Amino acid sequence: MHFIDDTSDNPQFKLGSVMTYRKTVKLMGNTWLRVVGEPLILTKTTPLAQFLEALHLYSEMLSTKTSVSGQLKPALIEDAKQDPAIDDLLSETLEVPAKDLRKLVDRDLDAVPPRVCTAAIRATAKGSVENDSITVVSLRDFLRQVMAKIAEEMDWPIPLRVGDNRHFPRSWQWLWEVCEETYLEDDYGMRIINTRGPVPAWPSGPGELRVRLDPSRLSAI
Repeated sequence: MHFIDDTSDNPQFKLGSVMTYRKTVKLMGNTWLRVVGEPLILTKTTPLAQFLEALHLYSEMLSTKTSVSGQLKPALIEDAKQDPAIDDLLSETLEVPAKDLRKLVDRDLDAVPPRVCTAAIRATAKGSVENDSITVVSLRDFLRQVMAKIAEEMDWPIPLRVGDNRHFPRSWQWLWEVCEETYLEDDYGMRIINTRGPVPAWPSGPGELRVRLDPSRLSAI
């Protein structure tokens, strides 16, 4: 079992959802160029604004019901499979009506105050221990509880999904920071472990990772 490495200086770690928006816009541009035969012209400057603009242009093209537009959606879906986070984002947003799209993308972990995220992780850690003994839970299940607490605090009707998606990099950052808070007497009250080898510096999703909780050291948080 191994504790996570220090990844606080990783740029992808810091960018959170922005990295997924950038990669998705680039992929959408490449697919558009290949299928439509001309560049996808975007006028916006920020990654999220560019993504929303690209979605709008795709929506307009798909509504034309031409032979080219008929090839565009299947090509984009197939191209997106190369990256789980892009695939998840497009599955969630590609055919959402414009009036609902902004509300959907605003439900983003990057928009949640850090104190809300870390408080949800601390509460989940303390609430997951059993009989004051060391407890091991799957990271996926742990994060589902965290997201439920965040949704309640943010007054969101549905928690954010847990998986290889745009929310995971920021989840990983806050997990790492809370783990560091629990260091006491040469060990951690909360740490991410992997029974199959080292924990990746920054994984794409929860995978088979687990959370080890030692209640005797959780008092630090």
